[in-house]
Amino acid sequence: MRRALLIILCSSLLLTLLYFIESVDAGRAGVGVLNVSPEYRSTRIIQGEGIVKVYLTVSDYNSWRDVYQIDLFVEDRGVTRAHFRFKHYESTTQYNEINKFSEMEGNNYLLLDECSASHSSTDKTVDDRCLLNVVFAFTPVPRSTRILVITYDRGGLIADTSVEYNNTAGNFRNANYIVPFWMDSPVRIPSDLIDVISISTALTAAAVMLVRRRER
Repeated sequence: MRRALLIILCSSLLLTLLYFIESVDAGRAGVGVLNVSPEYRSTRIIQGEGIVKVYLTVSDYNSWRDVYQIDLFVEDRGVTRAHFRFKHYESTTQYNEINKFSEMEGNNYLLLDECSASHSSTDKTVDDRCLLNVVFAFTPVPRSTRILVITYDRGGLIADTSVEYNNTAGNFRNANYIVPFWMDSPVRIPSDLIDVISISTALTAAAVMLVRRRER
């Protein structure tokens, strides 16, 4: 009887200990779900006089705490012209934020005072727990045609995105972006919207031509 009671007591203590360990790990990782790769909630590039800013909002359903490092490459037809890095932590096993920006390759393009990283100070919503906002700022890189971003999480999973960038023209090109003439920043649009606009324009033009023929 005593032996059975001892076994039950030890089992209860073991389950309690495992529960607290899992709770601590989940708190550090954020949401505590199975590890998934980061995603890009939004990407904006704004170019002003003598400065380019890349605004990234990275979403990780394991928590923004799970985002370890972000690399940004400014390229020209596969050749790296500049490489910038944001380190969220010193290593994948540490949890003290350092939010360090550095230029791994380039000619002193990175503007450290204009770079930033932020996240919500609360955990009330999923976005509060998952979104990390990072801003890279640098002077225009000559002969650059593309910007590539690679995000790493603690578990080694990665997510990448790229945007065609034409520094000579002072803007960038992407099928999902337009730059209205009355704005300085690009606007992301659904890819289907361009097709809808094209079809609408064609139908309007055809209707105008048909009306003119009937008037004659």
